[in-house]
Amino acid sequence: MLTKQLEKFGLSEKEAKVYVALIELEVATANEVAERADVNRSSTYVVLDSLLNKGLVSISEDKSVKQYIATNPEILIQEIESTIQEKNLIKEGLHKILPELKALHKDTRSKPKVRVYEGRKGLIATFEDSLQTKEKVIRIASSVLKISKLLPLYMPKYIDKRAELGIKMIGIHPDNKLGRILMSMKSSKTARDDAVLIPSKSFDFTSDYAIYDDKIAYMNSANGGTAVIIEDKEIAQMSKNIFDLAHSEAKRISKESKK
Repeated sequence: MLTKQLEKFGLSEKEAKVYVALIELEVATANEVAERADVNRSSTYVVLDSLLNKGLVSISEDKSVKQYIATNPEILIQEIESTIQEKNLIKEGLHKILPELKALHKDTRSKPKVRVYEGRKGLIATFEDSLQTKEKVIRIASSVLKISKLLPLYMPKYIDKRAELGIKMIGIHPDNKLGRILMSMKSSKTARDDAVLIPSKSFDFTSDYAIYDDKIAYMNSANGGTAVIIEDKEIAQMSKNIFDLAHSEAKRISKESKK
């Protein structure tokens, strides 16, 4: 029990055994300590030297044979108190510089998080992630046709889910057959959507692009499907600004095209 407590203090198992044995013996040679502590003789010398350096053991000068004496156990308490004082001084110093450290921490930008998904399941996982948006707004530039060919059963379900969750879609789509069908599918639940069709011959979308909250998602249906999600507040905000500008211009182009 004593040795276990001393180990918590910071002594090794052998150091604890030797120290306790020496306290019991009061004054003893290395051989006597080794026998009492049940520690190998050669190891005992090494351990005694370590305890000497820690101030827990001293050497008796009264005998011709080197004998060892355990120092007063109260030195352990003094050692702990000294350590506590040092820690408190360090703590006080940290408290003084904490405001400065916090100020630096606020200015530290975290690196963008990037996740890559592959295959149909990866694309579905990306679409599902967009349904978790807290802003309840998704900006989408989509080929519609290409992604729907790869996920023919999932896409109608996704549109229904989005509508049920009250998520607004701001979209830019090519003016093709599927795009027009998508525009005609508006219901009371998707009435808030703001999508625009642009000439497909002039603007060919090779992949899909979505922005929601602090995330930008790229989805490509080629080679079985690949999706990349980039999460970064500043990058997402910049992308939203550019998208909104493009969406506004797409409306103008759409009007001109109809004329």
